[in-house]
Amino acid sequence: MRRKVPLLPVFDTFSPVPAAKKPDDRHFKVGDKIRVNLHHGKIDDAVVKAVVQDDDGIIKLQVDVVGLDLTALIDTRQVVG
Repeated sequence: MRRKVPLLPVFDTFSPVPAAKKPDDRHFKVGDKIRVNLHHGKIDDAVVKAVVQDDDGIIKLQVDVVGLDLTALIDTRQVVG
């Protein structure tokens, strides 16, 4: 005999899962050519212009995006690959 299971409501939106907080063993230096996720999946090539460590010890990268007149300060989690 089969039991009837109530259906879950279907939503059009979802909430993103936060990235895991694990130590990053990658090391970056000025001049490195990297690929970065700047905005919701848009992947761009970039060149590291500065490596900055804030008061909390979090490392950020100042990058110059290739092909665009854009400089961005990004978290290392935004580096792809």
